[in-house]
Amino acid sequence: MAQNRKRAFEGLYSQLEETDGHAVLFSARGDPSVIFEMANPVQQLCTDSEQYLRFQDVLSNLVQTLGEGYALQKQDIFCKQSYHHDVPEDAEFLTRSYFRYFEGREFTEIRTYLVITQEAQRGQFVQYDPKKWTEFHAKVSKAEDILNEKHIRHRRLAKEEVDEYCHRFMAFRFRHGPFSMTNFKASDEYLKVGGRVVRSYPLVDIDEINLPSRIKPYTQASVNGYPIATDLFSFLTSVPHADCVVYNQVVQIPGQRKLLRKLQAKAKRHGSMPDPSNRIAKADIEKVLERLAVDSSLLVYANFNILVSCPADKVTPVTSYLETKLYGCGIMPSRTAYNQLELFTDSFPGNAYAFNPDYDLFLTLSDAALCFFFKEHLKESEDTPLTTYYTDRQGLPVCIDITGKEGKVKMTDNANFFCIGPSGSGKSFHMNSVVRQLLEQQTDVVMVDTGDSYEGICGYYGGTYISYSKEKPISMNPFKVTAEEYRLNFGEKKNFLKSLVFLIFKGSAFPSKIEDMIVNQTLVEYYDAYFHPFEKFTEKQRAELRQKLLVDAKMDDDYEKYNHEMEDIDRLINAKDSPEVPESRALLLPSEVRRMKLVRQCRSLMALMRDKAASESEREHAAHIVEKYRRELYENTMLVKIDRQIDRMEEQKRRLKVRELSFNSYYEFAVERIPQITSLEKITFDIHNFAAILKQFYRGGELETTLNADLDVDLFNECFIVFEIDKIKDDPVLFPIVVLIIMDVFLQKMRIKKGRKALIIEEAWKAIASPTMAEYIKYLYKTVRKFHGIAGVVTQELNDVIDSPIVKEAIINNSDVKILLDQSKFKDRYEQIAAILGLTPVQRQQIFTINALDNHEGRSYFKEVWICRGQHSDVYGVEEAPECYWAYTTERTEKEALKTYLRHYGTVQEAITRIEADRKKAGSPKYLEFARQVNQHQKVMSLWES
Repeated sequence: MAQNRKRAFEGLYSQLEETDGHAVLFSARGDPSVIFEMANPVQQLCTDSEQYLRFQDVLSNLVQTLGEGYALQKQDIFCKQSYHHDVPEDAEFLTRSYFRYFEGREFTEIRTYLVITQEAQRGQFVQYDPKKWTEFHAKVSKAEDILNEKHIRHRRLAKEEVDEYCHRFMAFRFRHGPFSMTNFKASDEYLKVGGRVVRSYPLVDIDEINLPSRIKPYTQASVNGYPIATDLFSFLTSVPHADCVVYNQVVQIPGQRKLLRKLQAKAKRHGSMPDPSNRIAKADIEKVLERLAVDSSLLVYANFNILVSCPADKVTPVTSYLETKLYGCGIMPSRTAYNQLELFTDSFPGNAYAFNPDYDLFLTLSDAALCFFFKEHLKESEDTPLTTYYTDRQGLPVCIDITGKEGKVKMTDNANFFCIGPSGSGKSFHMNSVVRQLLEQQTDVVMVDTGDSYEGICGYYGGTYISYSKEKPISMNPFKVTAEEYRLNFGEKKNFLKSLVFLIFKGSAFPSKIEDMIVNQTLVEYYDAYFHPFEKFTEKQRAELRQKLLVDAKMDDDYEKYNHEMEDIDRLINAKDSPEVPESRALLLPSEVRRMKLVRQCRSLMALMRDKAASESEREHAAHIVEKYRRELYENTMLVKIDRQIDRMEEQKRRLKVRELSFNSYYEFAVERIPQITSLEKITFDIHNFAAILKQFYRGGELETTLNADLDVDLFNECFIVFEIDKIKDDPVLFPIVVLIIMDVFLQKMRIKKGRKALIIEEAWKAIASPTMAEYIKYLYKTVRKFHGIAGVVTQELNDVIDSPIVKEAIINNSDVKILLDQSKFKDRYEQIAAILGLTPVQRQQIFTINALDNHEGRSYFKEVWICRGQHSDVYGVEEAPECYWAYTTERTEKEALKTYLRHYGTVQEAITRIEADRKKAGSPKYLEFARQVNQHQKVMSLWES
């Protein structure tokens, strides 16, 4: 027996050589093979059936390209591994705790190898044919080109790697790190390898071939009541009790003409004996022949074999599990696989032509055979400088670029987001995790909260926590603008202030166009008066005003007024006395000088008209000129009035001084200036209501400090600021105003500071979701993108999305990152929601797999979240270390317990370390249960007995 095993293993390969920099493995039969390590392109639980079909096309293309005399062997290795992540020594405490929590966690790794083998020409000996050798390398290069073209990650294995791969296969040890060989003992049931057994499960019994009559490259699994596209063999990642599973897939491409002639002859034989079974057999063969004639399928010999390593006493449950799962796919595996050693050796890489054609291979179409190829890979970490860690569906940490724009693969250029999660879905816990990781990667974060959800993490990072109260209101001066900001960015600032004024004045109602025009004008003139104090109009300004006012005057002109004015002009011309001339001619306006001149000329011409000595033509000419001068005098009379009006306007502007920027000074400016504007423009504006409503924010008003006290300049240097405004969330006036001015503080901070900035608004965003705010929200979302910023809103209810056009137009349409937590209770309304969010059918299926998988065993508290960046979407797990949980918790009882430890130990980090250590010492009760015990004693656990 030992001699047979020795021959079995020693005769597997004849040579491993490196030619032209490429490793080629020769089987004992002389068949050359090249081995690629590759990644299956379909991510597990992507729910997208099109991805399976695309990979099926790639495999079909590979088979067509290789052609007759070649075999394609694919091996997917599912091996248990232990998680490890190198953590820098200077990493933050919570980050170190996070990776320590996952250290050593067992997970199933998927590694995939693709082997291309050429069948050697042989007679009595293997014959070397230089043409076939050149063709082999050309075919391998073409196959590599196909993989490159379809963006399937792959690489050729070097000689040392091929050698290690073959040895690992023989030892059946694919766990990372060193490995050793051990004794083999073969039986009809399995191979005994040290303390484990390796059993082969051929999928097809050649005598029966119990396969489904119709096959697709994927199957439909029901998750949460929805059909989800998955791989036929996705269950191989979770075979119980198995430490390693190898799924060996082989297709051999024989000579097609010879096989076709055999099939045609067989069809004739069946036709010559016209009984029912022969008629069915003939019809089946004819269908195959017709299929071969119509499309590009090939006839192939195939073998599919699952090799499982497990403890000897677990073979029966493993066998039962695999048979049950295969039955679900319509496959009845072979029950007569007594040649275990032969199946094992034939499954070695590069041994595709070692199978016995009498009982190991079955003939089928290439497209059908390729449906049985495994096509999935597990989630992988992204190549990105900004890392946000989640877990994959089996609990393994993976990092993604939450912005979608900073990673190697650019998914979007807009990092703005919205997050929707009903109460209890883990929304705040998730956002705490995201904020922690943003802060640790030098991101300035400003948060607006209504529920103390971020008090813990703010305290841990030593951020600024500003809680609004009547005794200590949040005070800011949004009207304060620097000279540089006025010069470079006044348009944006003016629009913000206009939104603020109308939020106070009109609430959620739309301002009229006249109201919008007047408030806009007051803001422009207010800042102009501060930065460019007015002395007088220039000649150019006077000329422009004169022209404008003249047009306005003509607009108001009518026939009766014209006749009245002309009568006055005629009386002036016919008057016997001369026009009054001031002592100093310099005091006259130019228009007044011209007027006096025209009157004198008209009087001379009138005298000529009365002169009997004058000819008829002279009198007619004089009358014509007099009429012309009368019109000019009419115009001149208007100009005199306009010039005097301009003088009054000049005096008004000179009186409107702005010495400091604040709401107080704007209020004083506006209530004086608006009546002047309405009088000049002859329009109406409810100045009394305007003044009365805004007055509460003016001097002596109840809310004076809200808009008039400068914000602490140190806030601009703070990396983490939380504005907690829960105490005013029911104040219809104050709440939206405070939210709006906090947003403006963020914009100022964003423009001043370099680096990444994030503004995250929890439920407070509803306060500003009004028609008057829509344009400002759009402006905010578009502006932050220019300054390496992120703006995000977080809400509980999908109704907010459905019912608010402001949310849709201003927030959703300007957010390329969508984050949804468990939405199962809304599935009856999801057609409407999906249309608003622009979700594809695949994305809808992904969303309804949230928290619906059987993946909770061996894991602590976690919730799943769906994240979409541009068109890239997936479901991730939010699972954190206990230390992170204590830092994030929003449960009041747990927060109070942590504060007890904080008072005793002095620092947040030490308090978290000690409370978690004590919880474990107490037998690891639930967090809430242990917190109640701490609160009951009002002291740390070490003092409970004293």
